[in-house]
Amino acid sequence: MNAAGPLVWRVVRYALVALTVVVLLYLFLPTLIIVPISFSRESFLVFPPPGYSLRWYHALADSIDYQSAVLNSLIIGVPVALLATVFGTLAAVPLVRGRIPAARGLSALMLAPVVLPQIVLAIGLYPIMVRLGLIGSYPAVLLGHTVVCTPLVFVTVSAALRGYSPSMELAAMTLGATWWRAFWWVTFPLIRPAMVVGFIFAFTFSFDELILAMFLTSPTTRTLPRLLWEQLNYQMTPIIAAATSCILCLTVALLIVGALLSRRRGFGRPA
Repeated sequence: MNAAGPLVWRVVRYALVALTVVVLLYLFLPTLIIVPISFSRESFLVFPPPGYSLRWYHALADSIDYQSAVLNSLIIGVPVALLATVFGTLAAVPLVRGRIPAARGLSALMLAPVVLPQIVLAIGLYPIMVRLGLIGSYPAVLLGHTVVCTPLVFVTVSAALRGYSPSMELAAMTLGATWWRAFWWVTFPLIRPAMVVGFIFAFTFSFDELILAMFLTSPTTRTLPRLLWEQLNYQMTPIIAAATSCILCLTVALLIVGALLSRRRGFGRPA
């Protein structure tokens, strides 16, 4: 009986590992199929490719439309990440550290833009931007992306704030520091890694976002995801797979950097 116990747990552990591998393959395999398609020498999407070539990556680099779309995504993504970092931090600090009534309810409300379907947000934002005369402009999609990216920063900064005791800030203020100096010299250095991770997540989300971009951008401000959607409706060449592979590599690289930063700093762990 005692000898059978470790054997059973070993079997269960191996079964869980195998199940995890199967689930990961199910999630990522359809995405990874895009990569070999991007090297196809054919003029249409086919898997497996009958031959391999870099022609579509050369075509991607020479395409004015894709260059413009990437530039638009960067012009929108960087300010969005900055604004989301500022707003998410400003919301997290008082809701976690302050004695605000219904703080939990307000925290849940902060997560609403992520929980709600983006099509709902897009339908709500569209008439507002039309009324303000901003539809199709950079500010329209910038404001829309900031709405959905701010909760990402809020979550990471909130986790960092809960990862250490507030007595450190109280100790600084009892030694004569004002609330601003206590925040700048104690709180800010502790949550700075979380802010960087939140910035990365916000930029990644903005760079990959499609639904809001379809409602709020114009042909002159369209982002890379919107251009890919338009290309899928008119032509099915492997240049779409090449662009998607580049987005995939960028997204994975940024997420890995964010994961390494969060693991290295260890924010969000109980103090």
